[in-house]
Amino acid sequence: REFLMKDSYSLDVDAAALEEAYELHRQAYCRIFDRCGLRTHVVESDPGMMGGAGSHEFMAVSPAGEDQIALCASCGYAANLELATSRPLRPPPPAWTGPEEVRTPGARTIEEVAAFLGVDPRLTLKTLMVVGKEGPVLCCLRGDHALHERKVLRLLGEFRPAHRDEVKEYAGVEAGFVGPVGQRLPILADEALREGAYVAGANKPDTHVRGIIPGKHFPARFVDLRAVLPGEGCPRCGTPLRVERAIEVGNIFKLGTKYSVALGAVYLDEAGQERPIVMGSYGIGPARIAAAAIEQNHDKDGVIWPESIAPFAVHLVVVNVKEAAMAGCGERLYGAAEAAGLEVLFDDRDERPGVKFKDADLLGIPYRVTVGTRAVRDGLVEIRRRRDGQEWALREEEVIPRLRALLRGA
Repeated sequence: REFLMKDSYSLDVDAAALEEAYELHRQAYCRIFDRCGLRTHVVESDPGMMGGAGSHEFMAVSPAGEDQIALCASCGYAANLELATSRPLRPPPPAWTGPEEVRTPGARTIEEVAAFLGVDPRLTLKTLMVVGKEGPVLCCLRGDHALHERKVLRLLGEFRPAHRDEVKEYAGVEAGFVGPVGQRLPILADEALREGAYVAGANKPDTHVRGIIPGKHFPARFVDLRAVLPGEGCPRCGTPLRVERAIEVGNIFKLGTKYSVALGAVYLDEAGQERPIVMGSYGIGPARIAAAAIEQNHDKDGVIWPESIAPFAVHLVVVNVKEAAMAGCGERLYGAAEAAGLEVLFDDRDERPGVKFKDADLLGIPYRVTVGTRAVRDGLVEIRRRRDGQEWALREEEVIPRLRALLRGA
C-alpha cells in the first residue's frame, strides 16, 4: 500500500480553466502510463479526504491489486467499486399477494432462509445495523448484495457494525431475524430495492415475512449502498459489467477552492477584487508503476520488463569466464555497449551456465546477450529477446548496432 507520489498542481482563475488543466493532465498521464508499458483504465473515484468537485484514478489491472473497478466494454464506463453503480439483474416476480408471516426455525442467513423457503436469494432482503455518530441505523439490501463500507461512510461519516447485544437492544430481536417493518430506527434502503417484493425478517425469533415492498410497508431513504457485482448492467448502456482488481498508479483531483479559501490563497481579478484560486492536484506513484509493470509483464520464469522502464537494456552473460576468448569477447562487448550509451548488466560470475540463464529470465532484462561456445568456435554471439524468446546469432561487431536498432523498435 506504499504510495510515494510525484505531485503536480494547477492554479487557475475559474472552474473552466481548471477543467482545461485537468484534461491536459489526464491526457499526459495516459501517455506516461502507455510509455511505461502499462495497461491502465481511467476510472471515476471518490475524492475522499482530499475533497473537491471530482476525481479520477489510473488503475492498472492486476489480481494483486488492492482496489476493485467496474468496467463496461461497450461504452467505456469505468469506476472504482466504491463509486460504481449498475443495473441489477432482477429475478422473476413472485406470486405473493401481500405481507405474510412464515416460520423459519433456525434459518438466520440469507442462504438458509432462501433454501428453507425455496426462493431465489435475490428475492430476500437483509437488514444490517450499523452505529454512526447519531446512533444506530438500519441498512437494507437485497440478499445477494453486499454493503460497501465507503458508500456508507459518505452517507453517515464514521460508523461501525453493531454488536450482537446492540442489535437485540435496539431492534428487539436477535440478528438474523431483524426486519425493517415496524422499526423506529432510521432506515437506508439500497436503490435496487425500489422495485419488487421481498422476504425480510419479521422482528420475531424464527420468523420471516414475505411480500414486503420497500417504501410501501416501511419508510426508507433510498440510496446507493451496495458493491456492484460482475454481470450486472452498465448504468449507462446496460451491457454486462466486469469487475476486476487493480493497482492504483495515479490520481487526479479537482480541488476547486476547498484549500485556497481555507488558506486565504487569492488573486486579484481584472476589477482588483480578491478571488480564491481554483486548484487541481495530480499525482503519479513511481514505485507503483514498477510494481504494476511486473504484475502485468511476467511469465513462469520471471519478470519481463517493458523496455522503457527496465533497469538495464541488456543482460550480458559470459558462459565461462575462465575461457580467455569468451571473457575477452564479453569485456569488448561490455565496453562497446557502454560507449554506445546502452545500460548493461554484466554477468561475469564464475557460475554454471544454467544458473546464469535462469537468473537472466528471472530478472527479465529486455535483451540477453550470450557469449558462449559459438563465440569461440564460430565467432557468433547470441541475442535473445526476453518477451517472446526470439533469437539472433551475429558476429561480434554486429551485436551493438543490432541492439540499438531493436531498442529503437526498428
